[in-house]
Amino acid sequence: MMSGMDYTSYMQRVRSIHFVHVILVGLFCSLFQPPPLLAEERFPIGLICPLTGPYAIEAQSQKEFALLAAREINAAGGVLGKPIDIRVEDTFLKPGMGIKKAEKLIQGGVRYLTGGLYSSSVTAISRVAHRNGVIHMGLGGSNDLTGKYCNSHHFNMCPAGYQMVAGTGSILIDRLGIPKDWFAITVDYSWGQTTLSSVGEMLETRQGSLVGNAFVAVKEQDFSAALVRAMASGARVLCLIVYGKGQAQLLQQLYDLGIKKKMRVVVIASNLNINAGLAPEVTQDIYVGLPWYWNLDNPVARRVNALYQETYGYPGDWPGAQVYDSIHVLAKAIEKAGSFDTGRVIPELEGMAFETSKTVSKIRACDHRVIQDWYVGIGKPVSRRESRWDIFDILGPVGGEALMLDCEHTGCRMTAAKDE
Repeated sequence: MMSGMDYTSYMQRVRSIHFVHVILVGLFCSLFQPPPLLAEERFPIGLICPLTGPYAIEAQSQKEFALLAAREINAAGGVLGKPIDIRVEDTFLKPGMGIKKAEKLIQGGVRYLTGGLYSSSVTAISRVAHRNGVIHMGLGGSNDLTGKYCNSHHFNMCPAGYQMVAGTGSILIDRLGIPKDWFAITVDYSWGQTTLSSVGEMLETRQGSLVGNAFVAVKEQDFSAALVRAMASGARVLCLIVYGKGQAQLLQQLYDLGIKKKMRVVVIASNLNINAGLAPEVTQDIYVGLPWYWNLDNPVARRVNALYQETYGYPGDWPGAQVYDSIHVLAKAIEKAGSFDTGRVIPELEGMAFETSKTVSKIRACDHRVIQDWYVGIGKPVSRRESRWDIFDILGPVGGEALMLDCEHTGCRMTAAKDE
């Protein structure tokens, strides 16, 4: 059994095995490649994500799922007869770099972008795409992305912070009856800040209280000061609004301090890979929010995961599954429009329902946020785990429409590029 501090080395081993697998497959396939297509004979989609930094594992999932979606669509004839060409760029978790990479792709003829994770970068990329009339299927959890920063070219496949919080609160407080006095540790950027506000509102409507909060930097790895504050707060629930590598370190450190024996632990948004690198005793009885999980009791999710696992050798994760959704949705909208012209594709995307990686989801026309189901996982004890990937019992789903705020409440005033 791997120790709790093996997260980094464990994921490095996974990547090394995957790299060798990809090289061997690539060498084999290159022997049977047809002559290369000209650029104008392809349909380029830009994937912009933070492949370097604390969200690197999640970004790698996005890259892998993007290539999988393109392979599927290309095998069925492509989009309007053109094969998809995925062009990957790394933001290095820097909004300024995200802007440069978006401009590079657009100057290279790309009219459709996807990917994300770090909401500050997603916001910056969204503005570049909007100014250039490029459709951006972003993935960012900040409420502001489809709130005060919404625009006609940005569509967001990721649940907003308020959706995550509404789903988590509905399952944990309304259904399971956990205590309503919470202390939060929150990453200090747009997703964390707006999600923290949603946690406070959710607790207030249930006659609970947010006892306190400690902000931490996105690259923070030592959470001792924040955890000391949490223990001294008197709250019975510790709420984590931290993601990526930082979340793994935070879970390990709170376990080492014995906090699980004193407080319930709720992670607003987590994923498979964060938890797969931790020992079962660290994740046991932890509550985590998830929009997708590899073994959901859903035939569509199971089919997609089986395809992913056959390709890469391990189960899929939700940051990638949502990029997979975005590419399939784009292909469907373009085919319906009968054109690659973004002005004709946008109306097809607005209100579109799809069922590509889980239950039926829908793009809301008024703000372009996806209405979708939400789940909560509860960490299993080691005695009940059938594999290293069998980490959670899944509760849910909580239905999509019930999680949504109306667009008047979110602050979205949809703008066309000419209005900016």
